[in-house]
Amino acid sequence: MVRTVVSGICGRTGMLVAKELAAADGVELVGGVEASGHASVGRKVVDVCGAGSPDGLVVGALSDLDPDAFDVLVDFSVPEQSRLCAEFAAAAGTGLVVATTGLTETQTDIVRAASSRAAVVLASNTSVGANVLFALLGRAAAALGEDFDIEIVEAHHRGKRDAPSGTALAAADILARARGKNSDAVVVSGRSGPNAVRNRGEIGVHSVRGGSIAGRHTIYFLSSLETLALEHVALSREAFAVGAVRAARFAAVSEPGLYDMLDVLGLRDAADREGSEGNAGP
Repeated sequence: MVRTVVSGICGRTGMLVAKELAAADGVELVGGVEASGHASVGRKVVDVCGAGSPDGLVVGALSDLDPDAFDVLVDFSVPEQSRLCAEFAAAAGTGLVVATTGLTETQTDIVRAASSRAAVVLASNTSVGANVLFALLGRAAAALGEDFDIEIVEAHHRGKRDAPSGTALAAADILARARGKNSDAVVVSGRSGPNAVRNRGEIGVHSVRGGSIAGRHTIYFLSSLETLALEHVALSREAFAVGAVRAARFAAVSEPGLYDMLDVLGLRDAADREGSEGNAGP
């Protein structure tokens, strides 16, 4: 039995992840945490998300956790909480899934460093379909060549904090690597002003925010003769929760190291052949 704790359990996705973990075969939800001072600390988990024992689990702070009482910490919170989760996992040797996006470079480095002591799955997107898309992108970019311009358009609900999305940035990184480029040198986030002409080799990334869109990512390959579009649409946040269960199972049985969802889904070899590292970053 894989014993799991959800960090960010009171968030919209965190609640769904907790429910999915509690219902999954061979997996047990044994706790939920939020940042110290969160209004829901002390409340029963079942009252927060409808999962867990009605007379047992309460939402706690990370500092309240007993590392011997669980196997994997699944984080869908905010960047600073992810950093704390990584430090906890490194100290305890506990499996860790980080699916929070918008991490700073320093926070990401701390998460990566934890992988020397624990199995860490770092995922910009835990949905199965999105990661199959990641596995396809490098192959498409290599086959089409630089005669095709690449543009990424992502759309999310009005409350999403970070832009561009972690998934869009991960896709841009895969595409840049497939062309032998560094994404920092070729990615352009949005265009405006009187001199916004597209330069050859750029990868454009554009963000839309509104309504309750769970997540839509469209990657356009455009030449003067034809256009190809690859798209993933998350119809519900439950798609992320289902993938998170698979990631938790993987982290529970893996040796210390840094992994991503391509590893979880067994897609790593295919991605590597195309010169991509999948979504091993926020």
